[in-house]
Parts: sequence; structure tokens; C-alpha cells
Amino acid sequence: MRIIIDGREYRAKTAIDLINEIKALHWEANEDTSAEGYIAIQAETMQKMWSRKLKLPKGDTEARAIAMFEAIHAMGAWKFYRED
Repeated sequence: MRIIIDGREYRAKTAIDLINEIKALHWEANEDTSAEGYIAIQAETMQKMWSRKLKLPKGDTEARAIAMFEAIHAMGAWKFYRED
């Protein structure tokens, strides 16, 4: 999987690994380190900035992370590619 945020490319095998890579570079050590925490922050940001609710599937974190990346990609904010 690959995502481009503000011109910077991140690659990983899974969506959770993408989240972990992004967090390692941009988050403070004392911030929530879970992938679910990151997804929740992105959902809140979408609601605040674009007045859009992030629709996520119930189930495992990987499926929720993929849905989050796809939703943000669909809005044009980030570029997300699933390279299966």
C-alpha cells in the first residue's frame, strides 16, 4: 500500500503499518499510539474541517484503516493506492 500526503510518500504492506509509519514521523511520543486512535482523530478532523462523517465498517482495525484512507483519497486530500 502507498499513500502520498503533502507530496511525501509512505509505503507499507498494510494500512495499519502505514498509520504506524506516519505516526512515527509526525506524532509526539506521549500521544495515543494505537491505530484506532489515529483513525478516530482523522474522523474528527473530517467532521470539523469538511463537515463530513467518516463512514467506517465495523470489524477489524485493518478494514477500518483502509476505509479511512479511501475516504480521504476520495475527498482529494491524500492519494491512496492499494497495490495488491
